[in-house]
Amino acid sequence: MIALAAFLVATIVLGQIIPSPTIPSNVVFIGPKYDYYQQHKDEYNALFFGSSRVYNQIVPEVFDSEVQAISGIADDINVNSYNFGVPAMRALDSTVLLEDVLANPPKDLKWVFFETILDKGYEPLPNARTHRAMYWHTWENTAFAARYILTSEESIPSKAVLLVSHLLPAIYRQLNVGRLFTQVLPSTFSEQEQTVAKAFTANDGYYALTEKDSQKRQQFLNNQADYLRAVQKLENTLSSAGSPQLADNKRMLLERVSQAVLATGAVPIFIEPPALDLELDFRSAKQLGVIDHLLSYKDPQQYADFYQPSWRYDEAHLTEAASQAFSRVLARDFVSVSDSVSDSR
Repeated sequence: MIALAAFLVATIVLGQIIPSPTIPSNVVFIGPKYDYYQQHKDEYNALFFGSSRVYNQIVPEVFDSEVQAISGIADDINVNSYNFGVPAMRALDSTVLLEDVLANPPKDLKWVFFETILDKGYEPLPNARTHRAMYWHTWENTAFAARYILTSEESIPSKAVLLVSHLLPAIYRQLNVGRLFTQVLPSTFSEQEQTVAKAFTANDGYYALTEKDSQKRQQFLNNQADYLRAVQKLENTLSSAGSPQLADNKRMLLERVSQAVLATGAVPIFIEPPALDLELDFRSAKQLGVIDHLLSYKDPQQYADFYQPSWRYDEAHLTEAASQAFSRVLARDFVSVSDSVSDSR
């Protein structure tokens, strides 16, 4: 008991002596993006948050230039955007990242775009001791995750599993697992990670999925049956959709995102990219008045080009050329609703 008490006191003291930064530099993807943002944030007035469907599919240079070409020199829609998308982000960590970034917003921030799948809230157990899982699991953020899970429509056993998946990285963080080594002797990224970081920092956070010699893309093109069935399933889901429904936990999260953006004086705009997931949460939220602005492209019939196999890098992502086309369409739709966006400010 004495040894345990001494250990716990030591972890608390170590945490005070070597406090962890809000977003450590050694978190893959997130750290380099945040460090670059801190150095250049006042250059931007629009931020994109989300998963790889933002990171690999929204090209700030193309989006900004298309907005400028359409709107001319109107100051109210002169956009300079930064892509804060990160691969494999989910609802909870996307929300925490947005809040952390907006705690120190650009001085002229006007618009914040947000994309995610409102999932169950699961944090993969194998990731519990990774920098990426531990850094954001403060007790406050873990409590937020617990509220999201407990107010969901999941069964009690499922909620228990989901809660444990967040409790573990929170405990590891509290016990300062690896803190001394990562602070005193910071870990370095692999050569590939450094190459990727150099690429996306040079392109306002965007990273292209290049098709040349891509084994993954060739595998997708050689076997499209599963993809085409998924497209058909999405079409069936959209055609049979009933009245809008939104679970309490998802409503809570979307309201939290909106409040974090509005607190900076910016306007929140939600995005549904041309994906295959069957959830219609963002559409329901728009219909129910939970969110005000939604740009939705998840419709294989209305946006058939983006669902053509030739325009897909794999099942989940667009090719580089298609991403540029998507960025232009997104820009045009953003300009078309700019009046209502301005009215909401």
